[in-house]
Order: sequence, then structure tokens, then C-alpha cells
Amino acid sequence: MRILSIIFVLLSLSVQAQFNTYQSVNTPFGGRNAALGGKVVSLGDGDVMQFTDNPSVLDSVATGAVGLSYSPFFSGIFGFQGAYSHQFDRIGNMSFAISYLDYGDFTQTADNGDVEGEFSANDLMIAVGKSHSVGSFSLGVNLKYAQSGISSYGSSMILGDLGGVYRAPNLDWTIGLVLRNFGFVFNQYTAANLSVPFDVVIGTSIKPEHMPFRFSITGYNLVEQDVYFQESNDVSTSKSVEIADRFLRHITVGTELIISEGLQFLLGYNHLRRQELKVNDNGYGAGFSFGLKLAIKQFQLRYTHATYHAAGGTDYFTLQTNINSFKKVL
Repeated sequence: MRILSIIFVLLSLSVQAQFNTYQSVNTPFGGRNAALGGKVVSLGDGDVMQFTDNPSVLDSVATGAVGLSYSPFFSGIFGFQGAYSHQFDRIGNMSFAISYLDYGDFTQTADNGDVEGEFSANDLMIAVGKSHSVGSFSLGVNLKYAQSGISSYGSSMILGDLGGVYRAPNLDWTIGLVLRNFGFVFNQYTAANLSVPFDVVIGTSIKPEHMPFRFSITGYNLVEQDVYFQESNDVSTSKSVEIADRFLRHITVGTELIISEGLQFLLGYNHLRRQELKVNDNGYGAGFSFGLKLAIKQFQLRYTHATYHAAGGTDYFTLQTNINSFKKVL
């Protein structure tokens, strides 16, 4: 009862939060999610990298599961992510994650332009998650600490995720709902009032019985009233086209082609990313992503490429295994 009270208090602090800070906590965690559009919350099939997007899927994660992911971005920026699940005697299975984003080094200058040296910038997030299942339903919660630093300036916050997933009996069909990033800032960069990047995300994944495809569709940014960032002269003159465009900016879609348990191809599309990063009405592939899963003995290797701009995209290299499987070999 006390835990529920804490959750509701944190939610009340986040009701008026806007998407203006700490968006690094919303970057795709691992290659699979990145390949499917970056926002999937309905995959509960044992993938430990998925729990940072929806903690309720932890009921399917085996103890000892571990995942590591590396992402080289533009201009020397890179990200590292890791997740691990461990069985405790009294409290059961819990999972832990870390995400580090390094923005590289920058030249520091005085007001007159004189070079004074260099400074760096980076973001860090640490998360711990727990879930509980009741029949076809599972509920989960994440507790996260996030900090961001630019030179000698820094900010930090405590965040939480509250998620649920429903698995249809006798069907490969799941529905996920997550209240993401509720919480509070306890250390500001400056006197400015920063807010947490609260979001509500809902999605579903389904694999038809006689098809080798799993389809996922996700709605996100559901607390943001308007994510229609366009120049006035670039807005469509057709009202129906504009309405459709506004709606699709809250949707990601993805599919997995399951050749076998050890070989899968993935494809995703993020309409908001395409519309924000296209150049003169040409997307140059922005918003599209694709990936590959290859399982070799105890290891799962994933590669994903997500296109962001005409200048290129981002690669994700993810390695997953279960450390308990090596004990059997030894």
C-alpha cells in the first residue's frame, strides 16, 4: 500500500511535465527496439533489453540474462547500454540497466572568441525494475536515476515507469501500456524550472499463427498536445492530409520476419522522425530502420541501422546471452 501511495504522489508531480528536457532517457534501448521504430512497449518474450521500455515484461525474462549495446552516433557521439537480470532469494527476479550517452568534447571560448580550453557533455541513467504476474496480466515498475552534465553544470532527477502487459490466452498477441518517466528534478542546471519528460505509451504486438511475421504498432507522446513542428509555408493545404499527418506523428510501426529462432529480419518506421528531419520535402530514408538478429549457440547478435537524416543514420550493435548457460557448459 505504501508503494502505491509513493507512485501516485510521483504521478501527481508529473502531470504538467512537458517534452523539453532529458530526452536522452527516451532513446531506443538496444538494437531490437531501434529497428522497430524506437518506442515498442508490447514485446514480452524474454528479451531483457525490453524492460526499460516496459518493466512488466520482466516476468518473461530468465535470471542471468544479460545484454550489451553500443551505438556510434554522429560527430563522435556514442552511446552504451547494458541490462542484467538476477534472482534474489527473498524478492525474486529483478533487472538492472545502465545507459550512457557521451556527446564528445567541445571547444570552450570566452565572450570575445578566445579559446580557453575544452569541455565535455554526457548523460547517464541507471534503472532497476521488478514485475509481478496475475494470470494473463503482468504489472511492473522501474525506478531510475538520471543525470546530465555539461562542463561544470549538471542536473539530475529521479524517475519511475509504471507498466502493464496483457497476453491473450492461446494467441501470440500482447498489449502493453506504460506511464513513463514520472518523477521530479532535484538538481537544476540553472534557476530555470526543468521538467521531467513524462509520456504515456501504448502498443500491441501480434504474430498470426500461420505467418512468419510479428507486427507491432505503438502510440506515444500521448500527453503532448501538439508535435507538429513545421514551417507555416510547409503545412499541407489539405485539411485531411494535415490531420492524418498529425495523427501519424504519434505512431510507430514495426515488423519482425521470423525465419527461424536464430535468424530474424526487422523493419520499422517512425513518422515523426521523418517529418522533423526531412530536407526540402525529401526524407532520404529518415524515419526508416532495419535490423538483423543472428543467434549463434548461447549468443544473440543484433545489428540495426536507423536513418535519421540525409547525412546518414545510427548503427546499433547488441550482444545478448545468459550467463547461466555457461555454467552448464563448464
